Amino acid sequence: WDKIKESLSKLKYSSSQIDKLLREIREYERIERNCRKGKWPTSVSFRNFYTTKSCDVRLIRHLIYDAEPELNRIWKEKDWTYYDLITEMNDDIEDIIEDLNTYNGNRFLISVLRKGSLKTEKQYRDYIDKITSKTKSYFKKQAGKGDNHQLLSWTMDRSRETLDLLDRTIHTNDPSLFSKSLLLAKMK
Repeated sequence: WDKIKESLSKLKYSSSQIDKLLREIREYERIERNCRKGKWPTSVSFRNFYTTKSCDVRLIRHLIYDAEPELNRIWKEKDWTYYDLITEMNDDIEDIIEDLNTYNGNRFLISVLRKGSLKTEKQYRDYIDKITSKTKSYFKKQAGKGDNHQLLSWTMDRSRETLDLLDRTIHTNDPSLFSKSLLLAKMK
């Protein structure tokens, strides 16, 4: 935390600004720590969890937008909301094998372990479909503002990729593989 604060201080942010910038990272740290107390992220809504999980990406983006305010003419910071949600979900699904041997808050892995592959697949597929629908609706309202067709296209591409990854992950991995997860031994 000291190194992070020091780095932000070098970028000329005040102590109060730094505290505000790091609020969500602290919140995500709390989610990760709660896993060690048996409070699993599957009890947190998709939107809240994946919004919080994207805190590092959003912090970096915010720093870039602060340094280059002209970016707001192309895309507003909030225009990235759905893109961030879908890419964080993709990250969890992509990392499931890697995370079998770690103790972290991979919500997808935890859901597979707690609810099973098929229920997890349905919940993730439904939420990805919901994000896709909300993305289309949001950008339809934003038509003509900035370069939104490009961000819409990127988000739709990531949604399709994530659905494909979800399908491959659920249907090509041997279910017994998940029983070797470090997290499984910690679950009650």
